[in-house]
Amino acid sequence: MLKSEQQKQIWDRLWSHEVSYDWDSLSQTIYEKIVQITGEVQGKEIVEAGSGTGKISLRLAAERAKVTLVDYSQNALENSRSAFHQTNLPATFILSDIQNMLLPDQHFDLTWNAGVLEHFEEDERVVILKEMRRVTKPDGIVVVLTPYALCLPYRAGKEAGEELETWMYGTEYPITSLQDEFERSGLTLIEEHSIGFLNSLDFLDFIENSASVKQWLTAWYHSLDEQEQRQVPGYLLVSVGQPKDASSLSIARSNLPKDQELSSEERLKRAQAIISTYHDRREHSHYLSAYRAEETTYWLPLLPILDSLLTVKGSKVLDIGSAYGTLLMYSVLTGARGFGLDMMPDYWSRELEADYGLSFSLCNVEADPLPGHDIYDIILFTEVLEHMNYNPIPVLRKINERLMPGGSLLISTPWKRHFAPDHAYPRLEEMPYYKPGDTFIDAEIRYYSIDEMYVLAHSSDFQVRWLDVYNGHLLSWFIKP
Repeated sequence: MLKSEQQKQIWDRLWSHEVSYDWDSLSQTIYEKIVQITGEVQGKEIVEAGSGTGKISLRLAAERAKVTLVDYSQNALENSRSAFHQTNLPATFILSDIQNMLLPDQHFDLTWNAGVLEHFEEDERVVILKEMRRVTKPDGIVVVLTPYALCLPYRAGKEAGEELETWMYGTEYPITSLQDEFERSGLTLIEEHSIGFLNSLDFLDFIENSASVKQWLTAWYHSLDEQEQRQVPGYLLVSVGQPKDASSLSIARSNLPKDQELSSEERLKRAQAIISTYHDRREHSHYLSAYRAEETTYWLPLLPILDSLLTVKGSKVLDIGSAYGTLLMYSVLTGARGFGLDMMPDYWSRELEADYGLSFSLCNVEADPLPGHDIYDIILFTEVLEHMNYNPIPVLRKINERLMPGGSLLISTPWKRHFAPDHAYPRLEEMPYYKPGDTFIDAEIRYYSIDEMYVLAHSSDFQVRWLDVYNGHLLSWFIKP
């Protein structure tokens, strides 16, 4: 079994037991340090990367911070979700490995964790720190708290616990400094020191008959003046950094080496997670309650085709009927320039549009000309054709005019044979054409057959490169000659 999987099982077991959300001295120590570093937290976007109980994030949420909790333990997130629900505080919960967080680029004012990086070897720590840097705003802060290698009570207790097999925290590599890891991760280390000596004394409980030693060390520490106390190595090393060069943090990740590029599945999950972060704060979100789980059942096999078309960074992609924008966001994550349009504004997030440099327009493609004058490399037309109230050939001709020669139109639409095999629709040539002043109904008006898809392609000067059926939906790849 891989070490990472063993570690995950340890934490899943730990978080499967009842978790206390009573405030404790260690939580207070960490909370005070975070507030000291960041200042006022109200309104700030804060992500805890490896959140565990989420106890401190809960406190930050109570201070009106906008918190996101990321952990790869479902049990940990369920505990946190329950605690936030009981206190009626908002948060975003992401089930994800922190080495590849399903979060947007340059989004957070503060990215932090405590008691996480010591469970990873150096190269893995660099991967995590790079990911923490990626999601942090150019002027944001990364804060990492790890057990300090020079803290004697912690080291002695840990050694005893491991020898006696009573240590329950898995593999830990105490840290002397994260200077090298920050440097390798593109972070400037701006501060590093230790805190929490008194908290370290709890580890002496792993040593039999240590109570008197704890009492003596507590009294000794309190006898020191403030300056002397700061010289005593504490339990946690606090490492604070900032992104070195904002220009190196590209929203698109297609400039990474090939072995670091996301797979289609990973990119899709990230696109959905990004969109979810914007919908999580809405009182009611159909995307979160239903659509996110359903949408890929319509068009999933189009992704390999889309991947093959997105090899050139900066490709222009127009999503007609973009709704929530999943496929558009998927494209943008490869470095594409994204344009969306829809006749309904309710699904779209203007915040997402601003954060990712997208362009969105309200447009009824049957009644209105396509906005702007851009010529596109790829146009997406998923789950829209069936909503056309009138003959769709004029719309497809509009699309053809706005594609580059050799450009692609990707379509998904319900298949008549699957959804309405006995229904007699008018023949294509009998469908009325839109005239100014005609009214519209927002509904699924007509399903199409395979033969009709070929007719539509031919009638609008496209060639059919590929056509298939998936979950009762017709998937088509049209090419402009």
